[in-house]
Amino acid sequence: MKAYRILVHDGRSEAPIELAAEMAHDARVTEYCRDRFARSAEVSSIEIWSGAKKLCHLWSEAREAA
Repeated sequence: MKAYRILVHDGRSEAPIELAAEMAHDARVTEYCRDRFARSAEVSSIEIWSGAKKLCHLWSEAREAA
């Protein structure tokens, strides 16, 4: 299992919500975050980190503009 730090930028919170997760591989954590992003209109973006390396940043131009 690999450890990940997930930062969820949510319009209802001033600071990002920080989550810790252990998952089997990078593709699985990305799948989990894409699903979370799709399920909440309040989430403007999600960053996925593995140690000091940013693996992925999910965001939508339409949500950022709102």
